[in-house]
Amino acid sequence: MKRQGFGHGDILIIPAAIPESAKKINRLVLAHGETGHAHTLVEDADVSVYEDAQGTLWLRVGTHGAGITHEEHGRREIAPGEYRVGRQQEYDHFAEESRAVRD
Repeated sequence: MKRQGFGHGDILIIPAAIPESAKKINRLVLAHGETGHAHTLVEDADVSVYEDAQGTLWLRVGTHGAGITHEEHGRREIAPGEYRVGRQQEYDHFAEESRAVRD
């Protein structure tokens, strides 16, 4: 099975259609980590950011693509398309629970 999307530290960028109800917002920082570092879209990125009523972020990346940076993970390019921004999950076998990965 081919993996969809990719991780960038503790966030996931997953191909998905943006809901019609999502509102366009002016935002470059997608998430802050525990260390104070941030997952940030580069200033010249060809991207629009949307947020739905639940606070989920969505990206519409134009034909020129977009870069995302983080002090610990470096820069990664995002191909043109629509994406949902989520959090990576990890499973704690001792506690028998899953939780968000924390950067």
